Amino acid sequence: MMKQNDSLQGSWTVWIVIPVVVGCTGILLAIMGELGLVIPDERASANGAVAFRSAPEPVGLNPDAETVPPVNVRFATETDEVPDFQRHVSPLLGRLGCNGRACHGSFQGQGGFRLSLFGYDFAADIAAMMEVGSGRIDLADVGESLILAKPSDADFHEGGQRFTEDSWQFAVLKKWIAGGAQAVAVPAKLDRLEVEPAELQFRSTDDQAELRVIAHWADGSREDVTPLCRFQSNDPSIATVTPTGHVQAGERGDSHLVVFYDNAVQPVPVSRAWNEAAMARGAGSGRNRESFGPIDGFVQAKLDRLGLVRSDLVDDATFLRRVCLDIAGTLPSAADVREFMADHSPDKRSRKIDELLETPAYSALWATFFCDLTGNNTQELRDVAYAPTETLSTMWYEWIRKRIADNMPYDQMVEGIVLASGRFSDQSYLEYCTEMSQMVRSGDCDPFVQGDSMPLYWMRRELQDPDERANSFAHSFLGLQIQCAQCHKHPFDQWTNDDFNSFARFFSGVQVMRPQNAPKADREDVQKIAGDLGLDFKKGGGNAQKLIREALRDGKTVPVRQLIVTPPNINQQKLEPAEKQALRKSRKRTYDEGRLPDGSMVPFRPTDDVRQPLMEWLRKKDNPWFARAIVNRIWAKYFGVGIVDPPDNLSLANPPSNAELLDWLASTFVERGYDLKWLHREIANSRTYQTAWQPNETNGNDRRNFSRSLPRRLPAEVVVDTMAQASASDRDNDRFFVNLEDRALSVPGTATNRAAGRNNSAGFALEIFGRSTRTTTCDCDRSMETSLIQTVYLQNDRDVHFMLGRNDGWVGELRSAEKSGSEPDSAAGKQIADLENRIRRLERGRAQSLEKGQEVQARKFAERIAGFEKQLAGMRPDPAVATVSAEERLQQIDSLILEAYLRALGRQPTPEERDRCRQHMQEYESVAEGLAGVLWALINSSEFIVNH
Repeated sequence: MMKQNDSLQGSWTVWIVIPVVVGCTGILLAIMGELGLVIPDERASANGAVAFRSAPEPVGLNPDAETVPPVNVRFATETDEVPDFQRHVSPLLGRLGCNGRACHGSFQGQGGFRLSLFGYDFAADIAAMMEVGSGRIDLADVGESLILAKPSDADFHEGGQRFTEDSWQFAVLKKWIAGGAQAVAVPAKLDRLEVEPAELQFRSTDDQAELRVIAHWADGSREDVTPLCRFQSNDPSIATVTPTGHVQAGERGDSHLVVFYDNAVQPVPVSRAWNEAAMARGAGSGRNRESFGPIDGFVQAKLDRLGLVRSDLVDDATFLRRVCLDIAGTLPSAADVREFMADHSPDKRSRKIDELLETPAYSALWATFFCDLTGNNTQELRDVAYAPTETLSTMWYEWIRKRIADNMPYDQMVEGIVLASGRFSDQSYLEYCTEMSQMVRSGDCDPFVQGDSMPLYWMRRELQDPDERANSFAHSFLGLQIQCAQCHKHPFDQWTNDDFNSFARFFSGVQVMRPQNAPKADREDVQKIAGDLGLDFKKGGGNAQKLIREALRDGKTVPVRQLIVTPPNINQQKLEPAEKQALRKSRKRTYDEGRLPDGSMVPFRPTDDVRQPLMEWLRKKDNPWFARAIVNRIWAKYFGVGIVDPPDNLSLANPPSNAELLDWLASTFVERGYDLKWLHREIANSRTYQTAWQPNETNGNDRRNFSRSLPRRLPAEVVVDTMAQASASDRDNDRFFVNLEDRALSVPGTATNRAAGRNNSAGFALEIFGRSTRTTTCDCDRSMETSLIQTVYLQNDRDVHFMLGRNDGWVGELRSAEKSGSEPDSAAGKQIADLENRIRRLERGRAQSLEKGQEVQARKFAERIAGFEKQLAGMRPDPAVATVSAEERLQQIDSLILEAYLRALGRQPTPEERDRCRQHMQEYESVAEGLAGVLWALINSSEFIVNH
């Protein structure tokens, strides 16, 4: 075991990054005024806040329609008006909290009274209120209705007093009951909410503002609904908002207020500049304003609005390390660093980006990303074939990796997944089983990789229900979390339970079919395969599985599950609404149409693969999610934070920090033919990406506007690989971009595969560094957080020490060269390293034999060890041979220190760092052992484990 110098290790902790996320649900809306989306009003409010008014009325609305005053004004005095349940009563119940999850909106209700959560089901809510004998609504004696009596009496109502008898809230409910408690015959369509002001910019913590909300209905009417809205601040440290819409300024920064009414969710940008002087200078400031492309223009416009100044441009060495890790998950070799630093051509950064995009490591890293996105989970595939599930995970991974390497357009790659079929073209079931059996037996998945479709996505165990398929599809390809709507109205978006059920119909025809349940056309093939194996499916159980596994090992064709896509079973009969509701609850696939997430309906035909119109909708240029979801996710990988963050939550209540930037990236990505390499180039070539992490006087607390780089901990697979690369021999170190053998980066699925160092298992390291478990539809399955166990692993784990000191590594070759008196890569040095490796393996075998009590076997191991040690002694140099001079030794030490820094950190050491390393290495008689300590310290530094 190498000597560990605590003081040396501590000196390498140059800086420690502990990300602090403030207001995790608060995201920014960007640059509305710059591009005409909002028009600045030159009038400043009396309290100092600068208000913004909305853009002109959209075509189709009636600009001359009178805005109806709010209900708190209209019902404050006696009136003949009867409130509408959808427009007034249901929103009022939501505003009062009656249909919230903590009250009557919970699944069990409260006091025997249950409302639909967030008031999405008008018919059910009215039915609950009108329940016979409940006394909740008394049409004969309105004042005795419990929905009036209980909330107005603090002692009578468990939820406390919600209003008084002389309040406008009481008057609204009373007038509705007195008018007959009318139900909603046909729900009205809300076109949009108009919020005034449309954006808030504050100058001090004393600033305040009042929000006014106007509902624009499809019939042309419009009403001030401010008292009926619910308000939320995505970051209360920036601004708070009361239930009445009163806004109070807070700390510097920017976020959103969110307004909820009926089925609408409307964000309102709110900000307070970080630096008023910088904001006032705006475009006149010359500091760090150089722009490389459109990305930088959108970012700079937002920075000017907030008074933020970009950090300086990153130096060449840091850029090289950053871009190699981000694009290819690989450290630049020492030779790469020297070559890049010696190149003074102005386009060397863009050329390096192009070079990295052509490496096998690029396709491996981003195949891992897309496997996370689509859920390549080893355990979820275990029922597909009676074979090691790692083989199926490899098929999935390699199918994606090939398309990344070929730069297949993203929409075409997704099409191969979404419209996947269970067999290859024109195959019988027997031919399909024969080919699958050969692939899983041999591990040669090339026929699968060459195929047009990737059915394994649909064959996961967790996706055997249309609802789960809908959730997974929305998350993977739209960046949406719609699972809330599976039970009730989505709390942060427009979707209702009915919307979700209608969307799930697009996945009703996807089935994973077992051989014994095969379609009629395949049954003859199933019987032939079963007959050849002597298999009786009726008995089933473990015996059948054991028989199939044995037959597979013996080279026989075994039955395999297949993906079957059937057309919708359309019920041609016209049904009454109640009958349709009953049909939905029966979960039978008798649907005439499905509803896309944007609200449009798609009629089904008897011959349809109902996924086809879904794929066509994804490709539409005006699709609000498909392109945005992938460009936002890839952006987040480069910056550590998405334009929408979290990156897999593109809900209306979670707007982008820079809407114009996201719109431009998404639309141009589509215009470029969904070219992924274009997207990588555009991001990596931007001034925004090449900004340093060191803050200036304005942007130290900015984490959302890309005014500086945010140091990011490396992904689990990259952590394991960088340790292996930093400690690898010169030959192996130079080949990491092209040689994927034994790399954790190329391990498919979620199994604990062997990687990163021959006989060294990387499974534990991948787990503690947060490799994605791919168990849920959430990007949070991959953890990028730091932890104490990670520190303990890097400092003390035997795998790390083995990796640093292995004989075929950099330190090991130097050690062998010292013993042989030759260069590390000489024939003598390699022979010594080989003999030492054999002796170590034999010693482990001897120890294991002794533990098992196998004394004879242990003696045989000892005899072989003695023979190799004798041979090794004859090859080592004579101690009497003259040693190198002190000056030569110091030169050698300095050279190795430089090499260690270039390998691990991609830069030269500072004079202070070099002196500490010299002092440490001179404490050892062996230069190799001193070098091992230096390399161990570098790997344990914060600078090594993050990309900055």
